Amino acid sequence: MHYHSAVYYPDEISLRDGGYIVGIEKGDPDKILQPEEHLTFEQPNSTDKTVRNQQAAVHEGKIMFVSHIIRNQLPGSAKRNCTLFDAYYRSAATAPPVRDCNPEQPPEIASKDAYSSGWKGMNALQQALNVDIASRAYTHIVVVVMGWNTVQEEAVRNINSIIRGIKHASEGSPGAFNPLVIGVTWPSQWNSPWLDPIYKLTSFGTKAKDADEVGLTWLGVLLGNTIPRANIQAKGSLPVVAIGHSFGARAATMAACDGPVIADGSGPRSSKQTVDLLINYQGAFLTDRLLDKGPDGALRDKCPRARSIALTSSKNDTAVKRALWGLYAGSEESYLEYCSVPSTLINCVKANAAGQTIPPPTFGRRVTYINSDALITYNAFYTGGGAHSDIYRDEQGVLSWSLIKALSDKSSSLPASVVQP
Repeated sequence: MHYHSAVYYPDEISLRDGGYIVGIEKGDPDKILQPEEHLTFEQPNSTDKTVRNQQAAVHEGKIMFVSHIIRNQLPGSAKRNCTLFDAYYRSAATAPPVRDCNPEQPPEIASKDAYSSGWKGMNALQQALNVDIASRAYTHIVVVVMGWNTVQEEAVRNINSIIRGIKHASEGSPGAFNPLVIGVTWPSQWNSPWLDPIYKLTSFGTKAKDADEVGLTWLGVLLGNTIPRANIQAKGSLPVVAIGHSFGARAATMAACDGPVIADGSGPRSSKQTVDLLINYQGAFLTDRLLDKGPDGALRDKCPRARSIALTSSKNDTAVKRALWGLYAGSEESYLEYCSVPSTLINCVKANAAGQTIPPPTFGRRVTYINSDALITYNAFYTGGGAHSDIYRDEQGVLSWSLIKALSDKSSSLPASVVQP
């Protein structure tokens, strides 16, 4: 229940300025798949070793599935929060806490249809986004994913803080930022009434893999299929911004660069470009996922499907100081490694305590790496890892807005996303 608490408290656990909550959970195959049912892959006959390993990873043990999609209404709306999809609804039970967005009898999802029905849920989300985008009421689509040990209630609170901080920073530019927000929650935490916090700590390796699976499955579907198709069908061109923190950044990066590997059999992903701006705050993933050094020592781009990428690092973050096989993107060591030598690929800047960068972000290069020692400095309430979670203050909203604004300034001179027919 830590990962569908919004189903029970739809008005209390909700996005304050409206939008959608997409809940992803993990289940045993024999409980969420029909007998003899198998996952369908986007490249089922691929001989690429990396692709085959990714396909094996999402079908190893438990499987990610979409458990619910909740529409949060705009403030002041006469409508109530409602579900576009709810795998937990049972008609024999009393009225569900969240009413269905369809006034007719809500569909009941058999437990062993939970995985396959997720495609219907994502299709319902796409249809709802079609209407939202066509309304021309929004300036951006912003997808936010939080990190390790963040249950749904806390994730929604953090997403609200992030969006509200950006809105505060954008107040000097009226009409420039009115986002359509999609918060994605995932099973990022083990829970034990007897063994916490040791039990949670031992989950690090498993949750790192889970974050990858989220990106390779339903978050990848959202960024690579659902949103692009909605933009196309609504004849819209809303820029897509993905924001991830820690393992959430790991999931968002995997989704934007490699996902999805799963498919519903209707065809390949609709867009070769998943996001216009990928913001990774204190990323808990190896930086070489994004950047690679060629034989000549020059850096190479490993994520061409993201138009622009921003990364933060901080010496005050003790959660990402060390990684077994390389450098975590949020660490000071990673910033020094990749910014020690000038590159045509990376724009290295510093953020001050107010969230302003020197020089200001311009996205003249594909990657903006931000030394945030002066900005990401406090131990956020009830969190560990030093300043690892210090990303919810208004000053961080100033940084986020400067990145989004720079993207808007740049996008007018760039070609539209490459789209497959």
